[in-house]
Formats: sequence, structure tokens, C-alpha cells
Amino acid sequence: MTSILMLAYRNILRHKKRSFIIVAAIAIGLGAILFLRGFASGAQRQMIDNIVSVITSEISIVHKSMENIYNTNGTIKDPESVRRLLREDPRVAGFAEEVFGSGIISSPQASIMTFVSGVDPGQETAIGSRFPIVSGRLYASEEEHSVVIGEKMRKILGVELGEKVVVTVQDLGGTLTGESFTLVGTLEIGNDQLDSGTVVLSLGAGKRLLGMGDRLSKFAVKAHDRHEIPALVKSLKERLTGTDLIVMTWDELIPMLSQMMRFQDGMIFILLLIVLSVVTAGVLNTLLMSIIERTREFGLMLALGVKPFQVVLLLIVETLLLSLMGVVVGISLGTLAILYFGHVGIDLTRFLSTFSNLLVGSHVYPRVDWSYVGIFVMVVLVANIFIAFYPAWRASRLQPVVAMRQV
Repeated sequence: MTSILMLAYRNILRHKKRSFIIVAAIAIGLGAILFLRGFASGAQRQMIDNIVSVITSEISIVHKSMENIYNTNGTIKDPESVRRLLREDPRVAGFAEEVFGSGIISSPQASIMTFVSGVDPGQETAIGSRFPIVSGRLYASEEEHSVVIGEKMRKILGVELGEKVVVTVQDLGGTLTGESFTLVGTLEIGNDQLDSGTVVLSLGAGKRLLGMGDRLSKFAVKAHDRHEIPALVKSLKERLTGTDLIVMTWDELIPMLSQMMRFQDGMIFILLLIVLSVVTAGVLNTLLMSIIERTREFGLMLALGVKPFQVVLLLIVETLLLSLMGVVVGISLGTLAILYFGHVGIDLTRFLSTFSNLLVGSHVYPRVDWSYVGIFVMVVLVANIFIAFYPAWRASRLQPVVAMRQV
């Protein structure tokens, strides 16, 4: 085996041009696959971070009648028991309380159906939520007659900062109630539907307007460590068994986005399969050409008594060595590209409307997805060794006399 290995190594050095082509094909293909996966991982991580920090939070405790984020049914009747439960769990970094409902916001120029949310800015900041204010300011916790709306909603209503708007909702008793609020700021979440249909006011004003009393619509929970979320969710579900409350994560509250991300993974997998097919086809073509170029060499080896399986083994070892070189260079190229663009970002301003609706942002920062690196390396190595069997088998079947006559 040592002699086969040494002979394969010398053959690689002897045919530098051919070896370079194979190594370059593997390196560029693997580097492209890693970069594509890194781009997708970065975009999906940004989307999840934005959804969690702006819309849903990591973990939500809501009434069991609430099936998704757009459903405002059900309230938490005994919030104090939930507060005690969350304070006792050391894995909980913080929590925020929220009330919400559907309503109408009106100005002298227009009226819009809207989602009304009452939150305490101090609590939201404690769990890492952010308010993407684009004009004006966020109201203080004690300001119960100030309101923040989406920037697109402000344009539709035709109002400016400091002007009055009227928010009308149906309270828990079924009665229509409304109050006048002063517009102090506008926000831009990055989703057309939310930016034109979101009203945010103080927790106290929300409770008063919706007739909630001490009730709440939701507890937003943040864990100390993101890796602890599955265990924390399981623990909270067990401790809330038998109540009318459920524990949900962001993908359960927005199932459409979760399904879309799985669809993206499927599309990327198909794309990666195509790139891998191109790489292996290029390697196969180069190996077949090398068989033609080395026909006399293989004929001479067979005439000197080299066994056919040793010719097969020699070509397999050559392919394995070339593949390892290509893998090392490919990982280096892909990782360096990901690290560079992960630092400076990839500007997608041209596609801003599309990506902003996905809550990705105008710049995507790729990230190295190590869980996929090992998989891609194994797939490339196995695929290259597999395709090397055919040209190796052809070389082992050569007739020594006929092969040595070829020019």
C-alpha cells in the first residue's frame, strides 16, 4: 500500500497541469457550496433575530385559543401565578407583559384597521426587544396618552408628529371604546403589513382601552442562553399543564415564516446538488482524459506484471489525494469569503423591498455553518471516489500490447 501511495503522489506531481485542473475544480465548487450555505445561514439568522426582537420574542405564554400572532382571542386571567413561575426559573433572563387587540385608527383624512399593542418599553428593553424608531421618539412607560405607529401608516393617515389620532377598539365586554392619542413617533419594522397596521401604546393605556383590568394577552420570555430554550419551553409546558395557557416559540406563532424557511432550505439543497453535479462531472471528464493520455503508461504497467486491481487502486488513491487537496483549498476559499463578507456585509439595497418584507435587512452577513462543512466535505470526497471507479476500471481493462502501441 505504501508503494501505491508513493507512486500516486509522484504521478500527481508529474502531471502538474492535470492535477491543478482537478484541484481547482474541486476547490472552486466546494468553496461556492460553502459560501452559498453561509449566505443562507446568515440571512436566516438575521430573519430569526429580527422576528424575535421586534415581533414575537423567544418564548411566548398566551391563552390556548391563540393559534398565531394575528389571533387576539383569549386573555391570561391570573398573570401573577405566571410571574411567580418565571421569576423562580433561573433560566429565565427576563419577561415582558403585553396586551393586544384589533381596532381602527383614525385621523381627519383616513381610517385604517389596525393591530393595537400595549407594552411597557422598560420591560421590552429588558428582554432584548427593539423599537426601530425612524422619526420622533418612543413614549415613556408612564405616558398613557402617547402613541407610536408604523411610518407607512402615518403616511396613509396623513398625520405629523404631535398631531392627534383616535384609536377605537372593541373591549372585552364587546363595547366599542376609543381614545385620542398624541403621535410621538413612528417605527419601521421592515414588513409592509406590520408597518401599515401596527399601533403601539403604553401597557396602562392598552389595558384601559381594551378593558383588560389585571388581565394580560401575553408574556414574552427571554432565556439566558438560546440553547436552553427547548428545555425551558418543555419545563414551562409541564408546569402549565392543566391551565388554559400554552407556551409557544416564534415559529409556532408565525408558522408561515417557518414553512418559508424550510422551503428555502429545500431550494438551497437543490442548488447545492446542481453545483456538486457540475463539479463531479468536471472531475470525471478530467480523469477520463487522463486515462487517454496515460494509455501507454498503464499498458506498460500491466505488461510488467501489475495486477488490474492495483491499477484501480492507484487511480483511486490519486483521486483521493487530489480531492483532499481540493477540499483543503475549497474550505479555505469558502471560509475566507464568508468571513470577509460576514464582516462587511453583502449589499442587497437593489432588492430591498423583497428582503425587508422577510425582515432580513438591506445587508446580509454570511456566517460559517460548521454543521454543514463536514457534510459537504464528506459528500465531495465520496462522490469523487465513486466516479473515479469507472475510469479506473477502464484503465485496468486495457490490453498491454494494444495500449503500448498507442501514440
